Amino acid sequence: MASVEEIVDLLARVRARGAGFVLRLEGRYTAVGDLHGDVDTLEKVLEEWPAPYLFLGDYVDRGNRGLEVVTQVFQLYVEGKAVVLRGNHESPLMNIDGGFLDELCEKLGRRCGYIYKEFEKTFASLPLAALLNGRVVALHGGIPLRDDMSPATLGELEKISGDLTTPQDPLAFQVLWNDPCPCDKYAPSPRGPGIWLFGREATKAFHRTHNTATVLRGHTYIPQGCASHHGGAVVTVFTSTAGPYRKTRPKIALVDDAVQVYDLDAKKPAQCPEDVDVF
Repeated sequence: MASVEEIVDLLARVRARGAGFVLRLEGRYTAVGDLHGDVDTLEKVLEEWPAPYLFLGDYVDRGNRGLEVVTQVFQLYVEGKAVVLRGNHESPLMNIDGGFLDELCEKLGRRCGYIYKEFEKTFASLPLAALLNGRVVALHGGIPLRDDMSPATLGELEKISGDLTTPQDPLAFQVLWNDPCPCDKYAPSPRGPGIWLFGREATKAFHRTHNTATVLRGHTYIPQGCASHHGGAVVTVFTSTAGPYRKTRPKIALVDDAVQVYDLDAKKPAQCPEDVDVF
């Protein structure tokens, strides 16, 4: 395991990249859903699937090797071999009770509080979304909704400013937390206040605005490892088999101007269940 000094240096290098909150990418990527401390699955992806990688967030909490996962993912990022998006678990809202802070204290001792503050700053700097080849929008949670419940744009996400440690900005918060629902418009989320379930109309309007075809996301635990929503206009990929997710059949996706989901073990195209009601 890396030393405290090596971890602090790595986190500083991640922050120094300063890529902005919305990335515009070209090429083909291997997309990886939530890992939650599942270093064995991460290593399998790196051994068997091609770079560059697109990580959709949630590297820590729930599994017991979050430190190993997040540092390995960040190392790929600073080497230019991966794009690393923020998930809702890259936040003190989750890490205090979710396990990551305890893990740091167990593994790094009395300096864990100092190290966690460095992680907080780094998490707050991570991109929130990526536009791939002008056709696929990747993010962790879901399409954010304005006060009038119309979908926000990538341009609005690019303009987000202020302290994003928690984050306080409602659009940034929703990108990390929202989920699709098999509904037409929207509904309050069982996850809590300020979080929404977005329906087919929001997805259509979002794609119409950006001339895109697919939103690729993680965030939602699905035992089959993937799901298709809103006629395939939203795709969920889940990759972790750690902790409470040991029964997952993990999936990844190959992304260029479209999204093709693959079974991680069989290495064959996956059939994802459609219109899953995630709650």
